[in-house]
Amino acid sequence: MKPIFMVTLLLLGQTLGPAEESLHLDQYTLAKGPVVIEGVSQNASGLTYDARRDSLFVVLDAPQRVVELGLDGSLKRKINLNKFDDTEGITWLGENRFAVAEEARGNIVLVELEPKDGGVNWKKAKKLEAGIQVNTTNGLEGIAYDPLAKRYFVAREKRSPAVFKIIPPKQESDAPTTAILMSLAGRGLRDISGLHYDAKHKRLLILSHESACVVEANPYGIESSRLLLRGGKSGLNHTIFKAEGVALDKHGRLYVISEPNLLYVFEKARPRTRDSDSSGAK
Repeated sequence: MKPIFMVTLLLLGQTLGPAEESLHLDQYTLAKGPVVIEGVSQNASGLTYDARRDSLFVVLDAPQRVVELGLDGSLKRKINLNKFDDTEGITWLGENRFAVAEEARGNIVLVELEPKDGGVNWKKAKKLEAGIQVNTTNGLEGIAYDPLAKRYFVAREKRSPAVFKIIPPKQESDAPTTAILMSLAGRGLRDISGLHYDAKHKRLLILSHESACVVEANPYGIESSRLLLRGGKSGLNHTIFKAEGVALDKHGRLYVISEPNLLYVFEKARPRTRDSDSSGAK
């Protein structure tokens, strides 16, 4: 029976390696914020982290624009998204490549944002249809990317909020994009407003502004931990209103943006040492 069991696991794409390490989002607490994002007055709708440039990228849904920020929320540059529509999510793919999610169109638009670019054109960009049912009130609200498996994750916002794995066709293929529902991801959330994939730990972060939390899920959609974004929790004095984007940087800091233009930075609380517990004791 053991060989059969092993073959079954391999066919499912699983391994028998060590258990995956949780991010323990419940141990994170507010380190900075809310910070007003420079160069943005309203409609901050999606967030990603570029490890190569050590920058944050925020997408706006009106006007359609991407803003590059320092990790403190300071403005680096603005990039216009010409002829794009209802841009609600963004994810870094590597190098200068990004994917932007258009909510109502149901498109994943692939763009290159060169360091000195001031704008990109929708007509010249490659598009992937996500292959899931969307409309003007319930479309793509978040996007993330797995660079190892070369697949995307997209979120459908409301009315049975859900996360889908999106597998693009091979190059030069006319085959359609494959969309696979992650059956447990998003269950129990009132909506999904943003996504981030942590390739190092193989963890998907799912943001919900109506449920005021960030959920950590393993590759199969099962929840591992949760960061509460309500007042009185996680170091917050007030509940984060309309949280729209989430990202984790290479330093382990977690970022959340909210409409209209606010940035929150969370860090994992340092464990108390025996020396600190006994400081002042005689």
